[in-house]
Amino acid sequence: MISTYFEVVEARKLLNEAALALAKEGLACNRDIEVGIMIEVPSAVIIADLLAEKADFFSIGTNDLIQYSLAIDRGNRHVAHLYQPLDPAILRMIKQTADVARDKGIKTFMCGAMAGSPHHIPILLGMGLDEFSMNPQSIPAVKRMIRSLKVEDTRLFTQDVLKQKTAKRVFQLVWETYGDIIADQRYP
Repeated sequence: MISTYFEVVEARKLLNEAALALAKEGLACNRDIEVGIMIEVPSAVIIADLLAEKADFFSIGTNDLIQYSLAIDRGNRHVAHLYQPLDPAILRMIKQTADVARDKGIKTFMCGAMAGSPHHIPILLGMGLDEFSMNPQSIPAVKRMIRSLKVEDTRLFTQDVLKQKTAKRVFQLVWETYGDIIADQRYP
């Protein structure tokens, strides 16, 4: 979990020091490894342009990003209902991160429950995410969903999604547009 630019600089410094120590001991190591960062807190989204200077890729951790952005303890049954992946603030943060990554020439991945939900896939593809990480049991439904979509259509759809003011309205728009496909994914 990265929240400041300094953390990435220090991590890169530690990796370099480890490589130098291995070289000093005569041990070979790969110095050309990709270093990515988790985008899980609002501060990382805000400075994504700076972080992209030091990262080879971003991975958006949606579970924590949602929790920390909406100040919702997803484990607390009294407020867990407020944990909304489709909240416009969350969607705008994901879009901002993906846009920065694309502008800086790095990839954007996503891990967390959002990546494994077929009804989120049209939005996430429309935002330009490159890869998804999910529980193995989610892979077949997400894979079928991706195969049933046209990326250009999802980009246009996402433009409409980003105009919505509530998570409820985003959810309704997803079902109005892709409900038949989603229903087919649940019951193959």
